[in-house]
Amino acid sequence: MDFWKTVLVLLRRWYIAVPVFLVTIGVAVGVYAAVPMRYESTGTVVLTSPANGANSEAVRLRGVTNPLLSFDVSLGVSASIVIQSLSTPEVRKQLGAGGSDTAYEITGGEIGGPFIIVTAESTSEPGSKALVERVLARVNKELSDRQTALQAPRGTFIGVEQVVMPTLPEAQRGGKLRAGGVALALGLIATLGAAFALESIQQARARRTTGDRKSKRRKENEPTGEPEWPVEDDVAYLESRNGEAHPAVTGKTGRPG
Repeated sequence: MDFWKTVLVLLRRWYIAVPVFLVTIGVAVGVYAAVPMRYESTGTVVLTSPANGANSEAVRLRGVTNPLLSFDVSLGVSASIVIQSLSTPEVRKQLGAGGSDTAYEITGGEIGGPFIIVTAESTSEPGSKALVERVLARVNKELSDRQTALQAPRGTFIGVEQVVMPTLPEAQRGGKLRAGGVALALGLIATLGAAFALESIQQARARRTTGDRKSKRRKENEPTGEPEWPVEDDVAYLESRNGEAHPAVTGKTGRPG
């Protein structure tokens, strides 16, 4: 029932609903065009153990090992350490992802797994791919610096193998569609609001006009304060008071008694 009432209101007030709706479409198209297109690129690497394991034959007698390979799930732990270190705001800013136009996300394929997945978004098509390349290069450097700081033998260093090269950037239209959809929804609400506001104003004006007409008609039909008697009644009344016809009323002069 409310749906058909709404339709009837829009049909009655089409001269206000149609222009507002057209403006809404224009605004939605403008918002869609104004929101910049974002491009996404992805790259994946995997951490690999050295061929000789945590300690090489040359240094085994001295008991020198790679501390990052001392865990049961060493590669997964090392991957988590690198992921956490590259997720800080300082590192993001150094890699050129400090603003809203460019960002990246670095995750592991699964909990405890040796994979590191980098997904970058940018308003520039080549910028997203370049950001993935920078982050993957930083993964290699971060892992190498940590092992050097721990004084691990070079032959026991964990390696980084490229699994998926940075992909060609793909356009992500989700943000543009969401912004345009929000603008369109707000415009439709404005259309309904304008139509119903005008309908309410017109109905209130019609009720006020009808009330004024009824009030005026009622006043016209109300009797006045003093009754209007016929002239004959006035003459009879005066004669009954004076015992004779009143000259001012009858227009005749009576004989003196």
